[in-house]
Amino acid sequence: MSTLAETLVAQFERMVRRDGGEISLLGVEDGLIRVGYRPGSAEECESGACVLPHLELQTLMRESLARRAPEMRLRVELQNKH
Repeated sequence: MSTLAETLVAQFERMVRRDGGEISLLGVEDGLIRVGYRPGSAEECESGACVLPHLELQTLMRESLARRAPEMRLRVELQNKH
């Protein structure tokens, strides 16, 4: 796997872990980094806005990747909850 991809996942793992979520590197092929995302739950959150939405995570990760390797693409795939 790509060291860049592993670094990117590690960077955002801390962010999603706060609400019990997890991300994993699914693969790197032809300039595409595939990441799996299992959202956590925010039982103590009354507004429901405490869990990072899938598309927001993808946007944040793409912005970070664009600064490091603009030639790479990224797709975050929503995984089933545990």
